[in-house]
Formats: sequence, C-alpha cells, structure tokens
Amino acid sequence: MTVIVYDSKRELMIADSRATSGGHHPIGAKMKIHEITAGKCNGALLGVTTHIPGMGEAFKEWVTEGMSKEAFDPSFSELQALLAKRDNSVYLFAGSRSPSGPLVGDFFAIGSGAEYALGAYKACGDPFRAVEAAIECDPFCGPPIVSMQLRTPDANQPPTIRRAIRLLRNFGGGTAT
Repeated sequence: MTVIVYDSKRELMIADSRATSGGHHPIGAKMKIHEITAGKCNGALLGVTTHIPGMGEAFKEWVTEGMSKEAFDPSFSELQALLAKRDNSVYLFAGSRSPSGPLVGDFFAIGSGAEYALGAYKACGDPFRAVEAAIECDPFCGPPIVSMQLRTPDANQPPTIRRAIRLLRNFGGGTAT
C-alpha cells in the first residue's frame, strides 16, 4: 500500500506515491504526505496510509479541523498516520482517534513497506535510501518519491541569519521572525 517515513533528526517526511485500488493493484500516483495549514496542528506534517480511496484526504481534514471526538469517522480505524508537529513531537495514529505519543526516536515508518524501510535505515542511515529500499522490495510501493521538510520557526535559514534572529530575540532588539 505505501511507505511513509519521518526522520526526526532531519525533520523530514518522505513517502512513495503509488496509488492502489483497494490495496490490490496500482492505479497511478498520489500525494500521501501533507502540511497541515490551519488549526492546532498548523505547520505539522501528516503522512497517511490506507487501502480505502479518499480516506487519507478525509483524515487530513479531520486533523486540520482540530481532531474533535464528535467529528471522528469510525472508518478512520482503517488507516495509519504519522503526525510530526512543529516542536518535532511525533504521534502515531493506528486504528484509534487517540494518537500514541509523543514518541521518542530518530526514525519512524508506517505502511506495507515499513519493515523494509526500517531495515534499510538501520543499515545506511539515509531516509531516502530507506524509501527506495521499500519501493524495491514491496510491490505496493512505487515512485515517485516525495518529501516535505518540517517548517520549524527558524528552519531553512542560513546559520548566520538564525544566529542574528536568536540574538535579537534574546536581547529584545525587535520582532524578528
């Protein structure tokens, strides 16, 4: 069905893109990882795997809208999801509206290719190669490989800019963001 990994050291979520029809045969490609753009999880990364078409998108909406108990769809029990928040805390959804976490670890994997990815990561320490190994070994995983970087408050800025921002914050010299 899929492989989705999260490397907490690199703050990076990576996934395959093969879409299957009910978990049986390939029907194309789709995006399985998303950035949450609203609500209490704003800025988080969400990776969802399920064999039910449309379920991943519905789950993403539920997370975006605040994960209320009343709005939980019982069919969400047919999925697995990783949620990486902006503070780099990681949560696992597996058949329940209540996530497990925050989890402690360097590397997390879900989906039918998870075991291959975990083994490859242990062998080489490279999350992209781990996803490549899962694609090679699991017939329900396939290219292209996609990735998203967690957007932490100072992410993706050169070290000198990060240092200047920290200095301004620490000494009250403005409202640097």
